[in-house]
Amino acid sequence: MSFRGRLRLFFALIVIVPMIALGVVLFALTARSETGKADAGLAAGSRLATGVYREQAARAQPSLHRIAADRELQHALASGSAGAAERRLRELTVGGVLATQLSLRGERPVRAGSSGAIAFAGSRLVVRGERDAVLSVSVTSASALADRVMTLSGFEVVVSRGGRSLVSTLPSAVRADALPAEDLANLDVGGEDYRGRFVAMEAPAGPSVRLGVLTPTASYSEHIASNRLLIALLVGLFVLLALISAGFVSRALNGQIATFLAAARRLSRGDFQQLVPLQGSDEFADLGREFNDMSAQLEAKMEEVERKRQELAETIRRVGDALATGLDRHGVVALAVRQAVDACDADVGRALPLARGAFAGCEVGEVGGPLKSAIEAAERDVFAIRSEVGQELLGALEGDDRAERTRRAVSAEGEGVHALSIGLSSLVDGPEYLGALSIARRGQPFSREEEDLLEYLAGQAVVSIENASLHEAVEQQAVTDELTGLANVRAFLAALDHEVERGRRFETPLGLIMLDLDDFKRVNDSYGHQQGDEVLALVAGVLRDTIRELDTAARYGGEELAVILPQTDASGTELLAERMRAAVESLQVPRVGGRGTLSVTASFGVAAMPESALDRDGLIAAADAALYAAKRAGKNRVERAGTPVAEPSSPPR
Repeated sequence: MSFRGRLRLFFALIVIVPMIALGVVLFALTARSETGKADAGLAAGSRLATGVYREQAARAQPSLHRIAADRELQHALASGSAGAAERRLRELTVGGVLATQLSLRGERPVRAGSSGAIAFAGSRLVVRGERDAVLSVSVTSASALADRVMTLSGFEVVVSRGGRSLVSTLPSAVRADALPAEDLANLDVGGEDYRGRFVAMEAPAGPSVRLGVLTPTASYSEHIASNRLLIALLVGLFVLLALISAGFVSRALNGQIATFLAAARRLSRGDFQQLVPLQGSDEFADLGREFNDMSAQLEAKMEEVERKRQELAETIRRVGDALATGLDRHGVVALAVRQAVDACDADVGRALPLARGAFAGCEVGEVGGPLKSAIEAAERDVFAIRSEVGQELLGALEGDDRAERTRRAVSAEGEGVHALSIGLSSLVDGPEYLGALSIARRGQPFSREEEDLLEYLAGQAVVSIENASLHEAVEQQAVTDELTGLANVRAFLAALDHEVERGRRFETPLGLIMLDLDDFKRVNDSYGHQQGDEVLALVAGVLRDTIRELDTAARYGGEELAVILPQTDASGTELLAERMRAAVESLQVPRVGGRGTLSVTASFGVAAMPESALDRDGLIAAADAALYAAKRAGKNRVERAGTPVAEPSSPPR
């Protein structure tokens, strides 16, 4: 088939098929629209029937209350005489009451009145001290209800109960078993189709009542047929016009499309020099100019892409250098994962920590399904024992700094997914792995260049993790007393300043304990400074075991220690100090060399803001004064500071 023939066929198909499909859709929408209108009317009629039913049930309420209050009926029920209750019930079923029913638990229901009565109102009665009887009263017949619903709604009405048809306004009789179980359905009655909506109404006792409102389907089928005829005529007209237009358009476009097809083929071959001939000033001429401009720009774009690729590689190198100098180990690892995913065009990536506290695990993208399986396979391969890993371990054990470290990326494949993973090996503590950095993508395997890039980023991330660890260790040493492991004086004063300011801002108390080991110089002189260091370390352990997490214990100087107690008044501070004193007194310090034990005691001074002082220096001075009062009073005791003092605190000892 020639191009012109295919073009005509194409125009015919893109018009005829959619128009036929549109006609089918419109046919369906027409039927659905008319059926929907009928269903909406039936829904309104069903709600009306429900309202009429409930209205009639409400009309029976006064009669229900009157009969339920009848003394003779109550006496018959209380005495357990079913016959007497039935006789009295018949006597009460008079006047406007059409039917009554008394349902006794475990016994046959007692009925009186018309069997066609519906819309019962019910009430439970107390018989012999138990709620085991239901009295139902109706003042409405099924036929009266159906006539009223039909008059108000204009629909045919069917009423059934317990699988038995009570009344129907249809021209032909309808059996109860012929009624559909669905709430909305079509049914055939006497050879005529009806569409109906049914609703079940619960009865106080016995089976429920089903109310159905119906309308003949012929009432809206004629509208559907006429609308479909109109739609068919319009669709046929549009198809005819489209076919005529397709012939003219295909003839006009054939030559111009052939020209652009040839130009597109030249572009696909990489020939950007030959231009498209321009004729006229219409849209095809504009398209020809765009083709020519595109040819001129493509070559420049290719050069620009290559330049950008080189710039990206350089940028990644700079990011790697930034990773190596960062001190936020968790942020650096997350940045390395994101950079690896972006630079290697991966779908997902993750960092898996192995060493506790080395860094936090993170994921980029949804790591699940085949992507997760491929990554896990690559990670298992990273940590597999191989000959080169054994050489690395041996070199580290022998202290050979020249031993080459193994940090090569390994790959895994499964279900069309390719993964790449590299272990993050420690640079300081030997070949122990800190974790792994992995990426994965669907389709194309990773190139050697991408493997090199992942290895580079992983190496820079390891440098950053090690730098952060060293920085944290130095920071910790700067604020910690080496012997006791408690805060040093500088950290103690900074913490006390912070808590004093917070106590003033939030108007909360602040307690301070100062303690000094009794006769500590004699311990050093008699047993040596090594024994004295052991005593200090054990007393510091007592403080750590006694204080809360928000408290701060510090070595203030020499054998003097201090404890900051936020949100603690003088009484609470004194109680805690007494517990510390007793714990220190109960210590049995092993002698250096294993020759028995030593007992030690300590004196405690307690102060609190605002009871004892109004600022930091005053608080230290008050606690220090109380400490020396404890020393003077015989040692191994707790003394509490009194009113605020103005003396400066003693220097750290």
